[in-house]
Amino acid sequence: MARLTEEAGELAREVNHYYGEKPKKPDEKEKTVEEELGDILFVISCIANSLDIDMSEAFDSTMKKFESRDKDRWTKKDSSLEE
Repeated sequence: MARLTEEAGELAREVNHYYGEKPKKPDEKEKTVEEELGDILFVISCIANSLDIDMSEAFDSTMKKFESRDKDRWTKKDSSLEE
């Protein structure tokens, strides 16, 4: 969990560099949001493996939950209807 927290912090820092108000310092190592997301996926995979959890099943279960519970939450709004 400590490693996952560390990686989440690194992702937050990268997002802040790209989209926030804190640009990178010239001497800071280049990383990308994609790299940090990959690191998080790796750590999550390690946790799932150690707990004998099938990530495909876990993901499918989560998607079913969101498709039913939040089915209208993620629908793109038609901007022409707002006028």
